[in-house]
Amino acid sequence: MKKVLLSIALVFCSAGYLLASPSYSPNKYQQNDWFGEFGGTTSMYVNPAGIAENDQLEVTGGFFTTISGAAMQEYGSIVMPLGYNHTFGFTFFENGATVDPNDANGDYTENAYMLGYAYRVFHWLALGVDISVLQVNHFGYNSQLTMGADVGLSWNPINNSKVGNVQIGIALQNLMQPVIAGVGAEPNSGYGFVSPAFLGGDVDGYAIPSNLNISLFYRGFNRSLEIKGEVSMIDIFHNEVEGGEGNMIEFGVSATYFLTSHLGVKARLTKEGYPVVGATINVKDVNIFRYLALDLEMSHDDLIEKKNRGFLWNIRATTRLGDTREESIGEARYRRLKIEPENDYRAAMRLYLNRDFIAASYAFGKVQTKYPTFHLVDQAAFYKGKSFENMRMHVAAEKVYQEAIKKYPHSDQVPKYHFQLMNIMYKEGNYMGAMAKYAFIIQNFPKSDVKPDADYIAGQIKFEQGQNKDAIELLNSILPGNANYFYARYTMGIAYSRLEQWEEAKGSFNDILSQQPSNQSEKDLQDAAKVKLGHIFFAEPEGLAEAAQLYGQVTNVNSPFYEEAALALAWSFLKVRNTQQARPFTSWIIKNRPNSYLVSEAYLVEGYCDYMEGNLRRADANLSKAIDLAKNPAISKQQKDSVKANYDGMKEKFDTVQVRALDLARQLPTPRVEQKRAALRPEFERANREIENFADFQQRVIQSDRFEASRQRVLGDAGLTSAVVSSKIAQMPAEAGGGSGASDLGDLDDLDDL
Repeated sequence: MKKVLLSIALVFCSAGYLLASPSYSPNKYQQNDWFGEFGGTTSMYVNPAGIAENDQLEVTGGFFTTISGAAMQEYGSIVMPLGYNHTFGFTFFENGATVDPNDANGDYTENAYMLGYAYRVFHWLALGVDISVLQVNHFGYNSQLTMGADVGLSWNPINNSKVGNVQIGIALQNLMQPVIAGVGAEPNSGYGFVSPAFLGGDVDGYAIPSNLNISLFYRGFNRSLEIKGEVSMIDIFHNEVEGGEGNMIEFGVSATYFLTSHLGVKARLTKEGYPVVGATINVKDVNIFRYLALDLEMSHDDLIEKKNRGFLWNIRATTRLGDTREESIGEARYRRLKIEPENDYRAAMRLYLNRDFIAASYAFGKVQTKYPTFHLVDQAAFYKGKSFENMRMHVAAEKVYQEAIKKYPHSDQVPKYHFQLMNIMYKEGNYMGAMAKYAFIIQNFPKSDVKPDADYIAGQIKFEQGQNKDAIELLNSILPGNANYFYARYTMGIAYSRLEQWEEAKGSFNDILSQQPSNQSEKDLQDAAKVKLGHIFFAEPEGLAEAAQLYGQVTNVNSPFYEEAALALAWSFLKVRNTQQARPFTSWIIKNRPNSYLVSEAYLVEGYCDYMEGNLRRADANLSKAIDLAKNPAISKQQKDSVKANYDGMKEKFDTVQVRALDLARQLPTPRVEQKRAALRPEFERANREIENFADFQQRVIQSDRFEASRQRVLGDAGLTSAVVSSKIAQMPAEAGGGSGASDLGDLDDLDDL
């Protein structure tokens, strides 16, 4: 293969020598072999599509000169790739000389400025175009700016490590021809973008020829050999008025052989027909430069034909900076697939943890929609559903979990989706649906993390249905360390109490007290366990001291169980007829918790204390107060029905708001979507407020129902004691004013059974 390629190069050289034109016309377009080579990354001058091969930001500068320095050309180029398909390039050529520094019109200038763009249609095909601006100043005569344009195509049919890289290019230079006014024009002080000749004026001029370039580039043999060949058809749109001949053919070829990966030798036959030799040296990864190369080429243009320029040489420096296309695209993909979604996911989690649930639902929805392949997208769906669920927007939450089950069927979050659906059914009072979902979880995910949570919800349902043994069996499987352990043991303690299995109940409550609480809810449950455990001891003949000790351990007045503990302590002291120790607790409840469900019983205890102390009239007043407070339930049936009917009337509207919010959570946060979200938010917050208010009311209903038995007991005890007190007051001598001494009351044993 190497011999074949070298033979092809020899044929190219021979053909180039035979085709080289010894009479280079002044009007003929210079092909610029020194700077523009197809296959090089700054080849825009030859073919604008060639810059598509650029892989990094590349900056090139160089100059061509004779040994005397009488003739010189400088050039610079910047090529910048953008993404995988786009490449931009800028090239500047400077030709000129100052003949007389003392003359304002002593400069001869022909500069070219080229701005190009290449687009990679496929990985093997690129198209390119450039716009060139020629700046001409012939000693102050016909000073002008004129424009042209080139188009090109680059085809890369072969590119592999075994055969090498083959690149073929076709370019039409000056598809739009720059037109240069003749030297007979009058001097002018300004530049115009179109020359007088192009506008059809009387000034003589000529058009820069249009040329067809067909180029070949080959790199192979482990990147050690590069061959470049080019055939150019000059002046394909020849205008006979300008003289000369059209459709002239020129041929150039060059070869570079790398002795090492950093050093190569070069040989070239230019289109003007003279040979060039040179060398190239490069280094990689030097400080800020990813690649730095220096090329030197030399010739003598009198070797073929006397041109009297003598020794010629060209030096060129090329550096490549920054990331390659692959690195840039890889970084962008990494950011799009990893960094950006993780940042957005964390931002959504911050909103969730800060309890801004509506914003969190939108943020998690963005993660789902924008990054469907993100590895945490299934968790984003879970927390989007939890966001709606925490706002009691159960319609939206259900839809999120149901969609997630279908969308991520192989996710390890699927058991959680099913459990959350079960939990929503439980909260909505749909016990049958919740238990059906529980059976599904047990059957399909028996070893999943959600099984203990599902056991807990199932146990609570059984407990609320009065199936205490079944509840205990389900809740008993929840072990320490589980977030529901405290709650499960508390429910078990109540269930054992209902079954009058007092030792087992004590064990369940003691299990709670033996654990270290990790949050305020668990601390509150420990207070509840102390109170309930105290009640068990209080009912035992010898357990009063133990009960009082447990009640006394509830010292935090902000605990939701402090009132019950305080009232129980008051009863404990009352049981041993220590009214002075009992009063502070009932007085605190009456003063600080006037709306408590226990305040009626606090007045009852106050009445008993007064009775025992012989203050009948004050006892009668406190007992009457207890009767008045206990006469009616805290929340009547009429109130329950009214609030429920009002909520049911608005529920359809609330459901509609949830569905609209869910629809917006599925969309990317475009300005229009953000506008819709902002418009919905006040309505959403009103709906959320109404739902929260109804949920709070339902909790008060549960508490009211829970204390119904206590209310009836207080009403009965207060009524009976009030009758006793009223009878004794009636029997008192009129002059005693009702009496106030314990000696007037006789034996108090009749209170022991109250």
